[in-house]
Amino acid sequence: PDVVVSGLPANETGEGAESPVDLSPQYIDRQAGTVLNEPIPEERPTPLDPTPTSHKSGESGSAYKEVSWAVMFNHFLDTRQTHRDDAIDKCSITYLGESFPLALVLEDLREGGRTRLHHPGPPLESPDVLEQNGGTPAHPPHLLQEDLNFLESKHVFEYPERAAFDAMVDVFLNTFLPLYSLVNRQEFLEQYQHDRLPWILVHSCCFVATTFGPDSLLHKVGYTSRKEARYAYYSKAKALFDAGYERNKIVVLQSTIMLTFWGGGPNDYWNTWSWISTAVTIAETLGIHRSTSATNMSPKDRSLLKRLWWTLVVRDASSATLVGRPFRINMEHGDAEMLTLQDFEHEVQSLELAGHSLARTFAHYQVEVTKLSLLLYDIDYARFIPGPKALSMPQVYGRLQAWKNSLPPEVDWDQVLNRGNLLATCLSMVYDHHLMLASIGIASSEIATSNGDGGMDPDGSIATAQQPFAELAAQRVSSQASAIVMKSQSLLVPHETYQAVFLAGVVSYTSMRSSQTMLAQVGRLVVDNCRMVLHNVRDAWDAAPWIIILFDGLTNSLNALPRQERSAQTPSVPGRTPMFSMVDFDESMMGFGMPTSWQSNPMLSALFDTTPQTSW
Repeated sequence: PDVVVSGLPANETGEGAESPVDLSPQYIDRQAGTVLNEPIPEERPTPLDPTPTSHKSGESGSAYKEVSWAVMFNHFLDTRQTHRDDAIDKCSITYLGESFPLALVLEDLREGGRTRLHHPGPPLESPDVLEQNGGTPAHPPHLLQEDLNFLESKHVFEYPERAAFDAMVDVFLNTFLPLYSLVNRQEFLEQYQHDRLPWILVHSCCFVATTFGPDSLLHKVGYTSRKEARYAYYSKAKALFDAGYERNKIVVLQSTIMLTFWGGGPNDYWNTWSWISTAVTIAETLGIHRSTSATNMSPKDRSLLKRLWWTLVVRDASSATLVGRPFRINMEHGDAEMLTLQDFEHEVQSLELAGHSLARTFAHYQVEVTKLSLLLYDIDYARFIPGPKALSMPQVYGRLQAWKNSLPPEVDWDQVLNRGNLLATCLSMVYDHHLMLASIGIASSEIATSNGDGGMDPDGSIATAQQPFAELAAQRVSSQASAIVMKSQSLLVPHETYQAVFLAGVVSYTSMRSSQTMLAQVGRLVVDNCRMVLHNVRDAWDAAPWIIILFDGLTNSLNALPRQERSAQTPSVPGRTPMFSMVDFDESMMGFGMPTSWQSNPMLSALFDTTPQTSW
């Protein structure tokens, strides 16, 4: 696709040239809307600082030196008393936990009997957006020239053609952001309009735009396939990340969370799970997993940090349970406040002014899906983690039902007014995913007894011996997902929704093996619906290709078995969701993003039991 470097003419005649950005006396930070009013003081050289002969991009006179650990702690010690009441800039936070030795002995690190956790960090470098020599883009001064040459060869300092870029930003702001509120909308817009977005954020936004955007966007951008477009922008963002180009940790965290939507392949070290791990490391470095209620920080910044943390929790819980991997976040180590509607106040106002269709529901959805993600931790702990448990499955079912009963009317899918409400439907599918994961392989009578409701399932419908919980949930998910596809909304939903489709197909595959003709036919219908939905999103959700291949392999092997043999292998037990065999399944068919040794994953091994099933 055609690209144009910001600040340079688009052709030799100068047509399409962008006007230079006017610089204010203030120093503009590379985080949306953050303004530094004081210049960065020159730091004393340390043994780790580059020598004057190093070929740095900042040789033009920048006073900035790379911040070392010694500089960070010196700044902390120098300011802990004289500037302890200063407001904390979200872009530069020094987080020191309770176990930090100095926190145990320095009284001035304690506030109201508690250790003060968040401290002002060293000021960030703030290079001018444009240098004086010809209006060429300025680069951070810590990079070697050869690193810049490599990045330039990857075309990372080039914007897409303006109309295409505008279209991608529109998808980012109006499709992606209501689902994952990772930036402050107005601050992002301000920097976008002045061409001051950090480069890694530019390409990360384009990556998620080509993931969530319609096919028409791909043609406008100049690519023939979604996979090609996604990889182009992903590789640019990753190159900037690998080079350490961006020093603003908030910007890097925002970009890294976006890159978790890249699935990678089975032999790739960088995939959804490694990006989540990296994002968790950055988030914990900033201390956003801890309470900021007593921190001297603007409410808007505090809300942004909370949204970043809880979005990461949602991504971690969903991605980990997809293939049964360990959670990267240990919730016992954090005490961040739960999201509230106030954390979306400015975003709601912006969407309401724009007349956005999700203005009424998006904040409620993000709050409720976060609470639901915590229940996914509970399910994994109670069912799949070995060892003695402090939480039982009956308690988990009770928590699921309590969550459902407390839903606000804006996203309660049982409300008549919410029929057709996209985010309420998505929330229903995520809830049913949790219900299936909690109940697959468990008799309906056990769940009903644990709920103490005489047969009422956690969704409020009646379960019978012929219709156990998991099958009912799978049928609901299949119906809702099919409706989303028929309305051409499959690219507009959170990716956590697709995971429910996968599990619905797994549950329904067990029904296909039933000796009861009607149950087997319903199971096949649900599996076919799930395959259709996943095929529709196969280029946007990177897990879809290997799941489709998995279902194809399972159904083909099942079709090869005589009906009598199928019935003999999987005896029917009323009210029980049977496990099934993958004896004839070829592991090499797993394909894109699927771990080869799936037997070692507790979640998949619980679903795909390869031991002979002779009795229950």
